[in-house]
Amino acid sequence: MRSFTLFLLLCLVSGLAAQNTNDKLEAYFSFSQCKGTDESGNGSSGALIDNASCTCGVRDSAIYLDGDGDAVFFVGPLSDVFTTSDFTVSFYFKPDPYNPSAGGSQVIFSKQESCANKRAFWVRYNPKTRKISSGLSQNDTLFVNVTADLNPEACWQYITLVRNNTAYSIYVDGFLQETKTTVARIDLSSTAVFKAGEPVCTLDRSFKGAFDELRIYSKALKPDEIDLISLRPDKILNGDTVIYLGNSLPITTSSTCAVDYFWTPGTGVVDVMDANPTITPVATTTYKVEFYYSDGCVSSDTILVKVIDPDTLDCNKIFIPNAFTPGGSPGRNDWFAISNPYSVDEFISFEVFDRWGGRVFNAVTPLDRWDGSFQGEALNAGVFLYRLRYRCDGTEKVKAGSLTLLR
Repeated sequence: MRSFTLFLLLCLVSGLAAQNTNDKLEAYFSFSQCKGTDESGNGSSGALIDNASCTCGVRDSAIYLDGDGDAVFFVGPLSDVFTTSDFTVSFYFKPDPYNPSAGGSQVIFSKQESCANKRAFWVRYNPKTRKISSGLSQNDTLFVNVTADLNPEACWQYITLVRNNTAYSIYVDGFLQETKTTVARIDLSSTAVFKAGEPVCTLDRSFKGAFDELRIYSKALKPDEIDLISLRPDKILNGDTVIYLGNSLPITTSSTCAVDYFWTPGTGVVDVMDANPTITPVATTTYKVEFYYSDGCVSSDTILVKVIDPDTLDCNKIFIPNAFTPGGSPGRNDWFAISNPYSVDEFISFEVFDRWGGRVFNAVTPLDRWDGSFQGEALNAGVFLYRLRYRCDGTEKVKAGSLTLLR
């Protein structure tokens, strides 16, 4: 019992920490209305240079750089992050289609006074290889460089760079791609301006494309925190799911700058060119949607829909989860319910009780779900009890147990 209680407390502490996405957030630029405003409230700012302009972004607008002098210069307290402390830099970027005549790596971000390996931070993108790289350098002998392939199924790339003590890591779409370590902490302290788009070295090129949602933290984000701040552009927001034969599933996709959509296979899809169609599959199917951009870029995502025929279900095998996380990760594990409600032959009752025996949820049908609230108020995390009463082949049965509400 002690082990279970300790495990539960650790889960709760971890969950609460993961949800605090503003902890040690030193600068946040959403570029809403094409403004370089630091929405963290810490006083940094971004100045648009040359003809840097607005374009459709991950959530609203993004900054577009034309690869010919456009840049953004960031000034203010965010520069204090680039010393010897841990930090995280996360952002989205969408490069223009590859042009063989352009050549060279493009600089997305940099903070370095010269091309020499002296107190430098940089992020480069190679259009030919579709790779992104980032480096930290104190001098010619103390430096680190990490590289990753971009997600071939995405137009907007979600990049996170994490310095944790002597380790430097790069994530693409929330997945760790490479980590390297140095023998000592690298000191990045300098008076150089943190910039977007402007090359420092002769062989580098200006970045051509869009970037958005720049966040800078004075701490090393953990993987669950990296996932939590993801905005998931061009994604199916429904998770893989199970439905019963004859039922329909309304699909919701995230915000996108795409101009056209296409679903495959088309079987059971009301409109294959609708971003949010209703799907009525007749068998278990993996559906794929493609998001077409005006510049020719194509993103895609998939969803697996398992179809179960209720007539084949066994009422002796009822499944009920033992934990859920309402509000912790929207769209995933938000509800407590009978996992296979169509297995219930004759429903009598399905109830949830707090530790004092007070009833906090009472289902009317086996399809009803509990959202973790009582009388309109969200309940605190903790352990609850459930009881399901039903008839199976004419015999009344009771299934009871405990469940953990995590927030």
